[in-house]
Amino acid sequence: MVLVGLGVTSLSMTSRAIADVAALLREVDLDECRRLARLALDAESAADARAVVRENLPQLAGLGL
Repeated sequence: MVLVGLGVTSLSMTSRAIADVAALLREVDLDECRRLARLALDAESAADARAVVRENLPQLAGLGL
């Protein structure tokens, strides 16, 4: 979601991840992706960025991410 919010239009992933990522992308609109990207960019560290995105996107927990 963060990459989409940053403007990435093409993603590469394992074939196993495609269905889960596609489903999540259908649930989250572009404005939400942009908001998550801003939160991640404003974080003080990569760990903080991951934590704030997970906190604001609870669907990730169901995917084991």
